[in-house]
Amino acid sequence: MIPVFKPLISKQGLDEVIGTLKSGWWGQGPKVQEFEKRFAQFVGAKYAVATNSCTAALDIAVRLVPFKNPVTVPAFTFVSSALAPLNAGYRLEFVDINEETLCADYADIIVHYGGNSAGEGTVHDMAHCAGTKHKDPISCWSFHAVKNLPCGDGGMITFNDRILYEKAKALAWCGIDKSTWGRTGKRYSWDYDIKDKGLKASMNDITATIGLDGLRNLRKYNQRRREIAYLYTKWLPKIAKKHKSATWHLYTIRVPQRDELIDYLGDRGIATSVHYKPLYYYPIFGKQKKLPITEKIFKEILTLPMFPELKNREVKYICEKIKEFFGN
Repeated sequence: MIPVFKPLISKQGLDEVIGTLKSGWWGQGPKVQEFEKRFAQFVGAKYAVATNSCTAALDIAVRLVPFKNPVTVPAFTFVSSALAPLNAGYRLEFVDINEETLCADYADIIVHYGGNSAGEGTVHDMAHCAGTKHKDPISCWSFHAVKNLPCGDGGMITFNDRILYEKAKALAWCGIDKSTWGRTGKRYSWDYDIKDKGLKASMNDITATIGLDGLRNLRKYNQRRREIAYLYTKWLPKIAKKHKSATWHLYTIRVPQRDELIDYLGDRGIATSVHYKPLYYYPIFGKQKKLPITEKIFKEILTLPMFPELKNREVKYICEKIKEFFGN
């Protein structure tokens, strides 16, 4: 079976993970600190806070700045984008997307779907965007196992505002004002202060070590994604994507008989997926109006396999089977 996604770590990265395991420091320590510094530099931000997931990053982000009720979020996204304001006590209003970019033109929590450029927002959900630049004022990134920079799981929040950074740093560590690593030196200091209700959302050094390897190779891996996207577009000219992605986290096509095609490809060893089912279909979000473009896209969209180790001959096979299904 050709999977939809597949994580990748280099031989050097594996050796470095073993080194971290042997170091005796597995929690939030020097590797997390290094990953935060290097990732901030990479995306062009002044500050970064590493978290154990992008979901946690979003949960922290919505606690850093005030929103008016209701908070607007695209319905065409993963559930975490909407759970964050809901968990913080806000009401939700789902907004429709642009048919070309598959992103909203404006939302309080703006989602850059598939690595595409979205409109304006207060918190930028950059889960699909590893390899691009920080968006003011707050950007949240994902290092889940299927993302462009996979760590198993993990996230990051980036800022240019030091006050937001310092508040987020504490919120990610139960509200504690000093990390364990920060209290470790020639003499360990056990004391700290707690001023805010925080989350247990900090990253650990094992995860950060994997992240540093992914960051070191991210440009190369994203270049391979661009090559794969080019082949899909070349070999599927009638149904290829019309827009350009910055990262090609997802390669999606829009087709009739989408569900039948999923089964057809699955029977021939090709896994596919749908990103995403509109969030207003889930009971947790209560009664929400359906959105016309979101509805239209959802009925047609299909995610094809996309990962750096995907071979050209596999891409060609996938395209041949899709054309075979449609009789052309």
